[in-house]
Amino acid sequence: MFADNVKIKLSNNNELEVPQETTLLHVAKNIGSSFSKKAALGYVNGELKELNYVLDKDCKVNFITFEDQRAEESIRYTLSFLISYVIQNQFEGIEIADIGVNNEVFYCDFQTPIKNLNKDDLKLIYKSLNKLIESNPTIEVQEVPIETAKQVLGDKKYMKYHIENSEDSKVRIAKIGDYKSLISYPIINNLSKLKNHKLENISSTNWLRDINNESLQRISGIAFSNRKSLEVHEAFLEKYENINHRKIGKELNLFTFSDYAPGMPFYKKNGQIIRLELQNLLRKLQFEEDYEEVYTPFIMNESLWKDSGHWDHYKDNMYFTEVDDIKYSLKPMNCPGHMLIYKNEHHSYRDLPIRMAEFGQVHRHELSGSLNGLFRVRTFNQDDAHIYVSKNQIESEILNVLNLIGKVYTIFGFDYSIELSTRPDDYMGDISLWNFAETSLENVLKYNNLKYTVNEKDGAFYGPKIDIHIKDALGRSHQCGTIQLDFQMPEKFDLNYINEANEKERPVVIHRAIYGSIDRFLGILLEHYGGNLPLWLAPNQVNIIPVNNNIHLNHVSQIKKQLKSKGIRVSVDKSEEKMGYKIRNAQIKKVPYTIVIGDDEVSNNTLSVRKYGENEGQIYNVNDFIELVMNENNILN
Repeated sequence: MFADNVKIKLSNNNELEVPQETTLLHVAKNIGSSFSKKAALGYVNGELKELNYVLDKDCKVNFITFEDQRAEESIRYTLSFLISYVIQNQFEGIEIADIGVNNEVFYCDFQTPIKNLNKDDLKLIYKSLNKLIESNPTIEVQEVPIETAKQVLGDKKYMKYHIENSEDSKVRIAKIGDYKSLISYPIINNLSKLKNHKLENISSTNWLRDINNESLQRISGIAFSNRKSLEVHEAFLEKYENINHRKIGKELNLFTFSDYAPGMPFYKKNGQIIRLELQNLLRKLQFEEDYEEVYTPFIMNESLWKDSGHWDHYKDNMYFTEVDDIKYSLKPMNCPGHMLIYKNEHHSYRDLPIRMAEFGQVHRHELSGSLNGLFRVRTFNQDDAHIYVSKNQIESEILNVLNLIGKVYTIFGFDYSIELSTRPDDYMGDISLWNFAETSLENVLKYNNLKYTVNEKDGAFYGPKIDIHIKDALGRSHQCGTIQLDFQMPEKFDLNYINEANEKERPVVIHRAIYGSIDRFLGILLEHYGGNLPLWLAPNQVNIIPVNNNIHLNHVSQIKKQLKSKGIRVSVDKSEEKMGYKIRNAQIKKVPYTIVIGDDEVSNNTLSVRKYGENEGQIYNVNDFIELVMNENNILN
């Protein structure tokens, strides 16, 4: 081999010898001209690089094509960079704050000192972006030391922040002509592959997504590697717009938000009914499994969170107050409060397992830009449980919890998958206990033939966990349920029980949630059902419409009284609107059953009933209808 050549080992174990300063694109062309058109990026010794990356030493190379998810992420990241170039050149005084990707969305955050951009500007930006892609300019990428990057990018406040907060000694800079920007992900060199995109929105945000920081604007869009995927996603968005939980919440009069408490939902009567029904379902199931329900304070001394180990992991997301010169914090989770309850009494091995549950309200400071209806809030109700067991009870108790989770999700018609998350880098405690805990969780899944995937290093800081992902009617996955095994908190709080040998022994704690957040779960359900909630969850189960208020209202009142006596939620439409309008309104409100009462119904003591979504009604006598609704309401039989 000549000194000025490099040897390339490909993924199929074939080898190429190419001159130094050869690019990855040239290597792809050596493999085949048709392949080079499919190649998007290349791994060089395990690091993802652009195709114009220059090879200067022997290495292993593995290419990925545009169908690969990592290539799609790179497509989106490249578009975010190109947007920054377009707006920097098209508008005066703009300073780029950040570019990036969030799932299928790419975005560019920027500051506008003169005036905010609007939707008309967005159309111009979209045209300019497409012209830029059509011209396919050369994008140069360099990796430079931190100090060089500061000199190259000049005195740009936001770029300077990103450079100074980089964990690496070098950073990467992308360049088109005279325009330069810091980048953190490989970009696509062949811009013709970026045509399947759409700019969607121009909105407000804050620097670092913190409401206390300066205001910025954000341009966002979606992009895919092919036209079909873009069209499928657009169709999904169009469908989703009709079942967005915020839209349904407004239509069904469930909840609202206020600037006086950003990210904190206000539940109206109808929304509170659903929340209570969700709680009551779990309360009944937990009662059958011998859970004891407890209640812990919202505010506790700051030192508690330092003692528990949560401080180092959660303090940036906690709310604080001070009373009598003592610092307190709103609880971001319920665990420490439950530990204090356990510690308050003496326990024997005969008491175990102790299953302690709470519908606890917790508060976490989320960045204002990340708030999203009920999906991301700053206060939520958590269906927490902490189960105190001996080591030999771990596996049987975890199986019981998995069975309970399966029972609950089946009620809602959710398919679900299981994921085992292992020890993170910032774990707390003895590694031998971690190994025992991970083995215990894995044993339960293996011995019971439960399919699962492994999510390396994503366990909680105090123990490994099993996460449950539900799939909704739209095919989206949501992580809600979790089972976490914890040897650390009993140590932190010096928890004990008296074992069979009459000696003190540490219990093991199983953290368990099924809904995760009742608020988020409610939002998922609204979209899963498209607002057409099952009868037992519907805030208004039956709507009665008198044909003539003056003639039939007294009889309607008697029917309402009969239904309410059986626990059925009933409303009466006393408005003076026409009958057709009243029936349509009941359908819009997605009331499961609409009853019309006129002369015939009064004379025969019958009900003319129409079920939601059906065009034809049926005649019932009152007792038969009550039995029908009560049977449908009784979901646990």
